[in-house]
Amino acid sequence: MLTDRLVPHLTQDTLPCAISRDAGTSGKKGPVFQLTPSWFFALPRRVRHLQVILEWICCRTGAFLDWGKALRSYRGRTGVNQQDLAAHLGISQPQVSRIEAGTVLPGPDVASAIRALIQKPGNRGLFDGLITTIQFSPHVTCLVQPDGDDIRYVALSRGFREHPHFRSIEVGQRVRQQAGRIDEALMLASIGRGAFNGKVTAIDAVWTAEFDHHVSHWQGILTPVRSSEGAWFLHCAMKPLAEPQFLALMADRSEPMVVHTIK
Repeated sequence: MLTDRLVPHLTQDTLPCAISRDAGTSGKKGPVFQLTPSWFFALPRRVRHLQVILEWICCRTGAFLDWGKALRSYRGRTGVNQQDLAAHLGISQPQVSRIEAGTVLPGPDVASAIRALIQKPGNRGLFDGLITTIQFSPHVTCLVQPDGDDIRYVALSRGFREHPHFRSIEVGQRVRQQAGRIDEALMLASIGRGAFNGKVTAIDAVWTAEFDHHVSHWQGILTPVRSSEGAWFLHCAMKPLAEPQFLALMADRSEPMVVHTIK
């Protein structure tokens, strides 16, 4: 049975705590699954068979870590061949080839070794480095991703999480159309201004927001970035402005949002 072949490979090291099928820029919204490894492995084996089938399906739809893509990307970045990678992981070269082709899943020990390998700072891709930079930044920055007609927060900086104006926002939170917050409405508007058409280099926006009956002025630089898999994201770097700075910026532009494109 398929489940008998897959169950031995499904462990707490290979099963993520939370997974979701991201719509990306396709506009198709998929199901969201919340899984907890300790809960899963407390289930009887027969019940777990159904979940294993779900895991196998989700691997094919991108909901779980794509082991094959992860290894191919790693080898592409580092120039390591399959033979050397196999020696590092303690498996054979044909086994590496089968994992990369997606015909088998790695066992628990191999899965842990792969995760440890690709998560080392020196082995991460440029986009992973960008997310880490955002997460540790003391400045107010975030990374959002289009999710159908909405956007979703992917990464938040330390400065963003600690600022009173943004403290209620969490990673994974979705911003829907007709957003109540001015800054989020501008993010959505940037998509309508062609942020992901491949020609926009950056969007410079200024706005006024009210929080706890206090009016503040902001400037944000919204930069479209693309991952190695081709998914679009929007990097948002924001800073508060004193009123004279805000008025000076507004005097030099005809509208609050200035779109910079490739000439």
